[in-house]
Amino acid sequence: MFSSRLFAILSVFIFSQVCLAAQITVSPAEAEAQKCEDKIASVRRDVFSKYDDQLGELQLNLQKTADLEGAIAARAERQRLAAEQDLNEASFVTEPKVLRALQVQTFTKLRDLTTQLIQETVPRLIEFKKQLTVAGKLDDAINVRTAIERLQNSHLPVSKADASTAIPVETLLLAYGGDRARADKTYKGQKFTVHGILGGYRPDPSDAKVYQIYLSGSTGNGWVLCAFSAPEFKFREEKGSFGALTLVMTNKDGDTVARLQKGQVIDVRGRCEGFDDVVRLDKCDQIK
Repeated sequence: MFSSRLFAILSVFIFSQVCLAAQITVSPAEAEAQKCEDKIASVRRDVFSKYDDQLGELQLNLQKTADLEGAIAARAERQRLAAEQDLNEASFVTEPKVLRALQVQTFTKLRDLTTQLIQETVPRLIEFKKQLTVAGKLDDAINVRTAIERLQNSHLPVSKADASTAIPVETLLLAYGGDRARADKTYKGQKFTVHGILGGYRPDPSDAKVYQIYLSGSTGNGWVLCAFSAPEFKFREEKGSFGALTLVMTNKDGDTVARLQKGQVIDVRGRCEGFDDVVRLDKCDQIK
């Protein structure tokens, strides 16, 4: 009787443990996303700890120079940091300038470190998503896509492309590979310069008036298509020594604008039209 009851109790315990283990089992993609979240949390703790120390030093220095308003502002920022454990552009002060400079420096460092962690993780998650999609595990693929969206939306705010800064091809490919709708909000319809490696070129098969230049990133994983329209620009190939081919680009006046070879790193300016098999830039008007 006793042994039977003990066996029953043990059976229930073992069953409950099996069920618990099944509940806490996570997929490799979920584990990868959580690892990134943990690293980001660690970075935030380290950065804010150092920032708090710097605020304390700044407050003391302002007190020593009898700058009451500045010392009060530094103390207030330290109190805000303790309460919110966050720093964003809305928190930036106007005065004293030394405090604002420290805020900007800390914010930039935190953003750069966080972006680096996400850019290391998202390509692996994108690969998981592709594998699950090919295998027909669509719900699992959706979960991975959600994890990507959560990482990007939580830590990388959507902002319009800066027309004065060249965007690396890898950044565009990563954005569209991770969350197409979010990437469209950031880039689609915007005119900007993209920086990458010339991987190929050809006339548009469906429109002879358009010439296409393909840019890749350092990994060679994916393309950004840059479309130039005639008669603004014309292209021709020249064969050099040892059979090397050079793509010559001229403007409507016949002046040479650029001489390009495959493998060359270039900047191309155009308007992003989103993703259609490749990320596409139309109405391109400049190559450097």
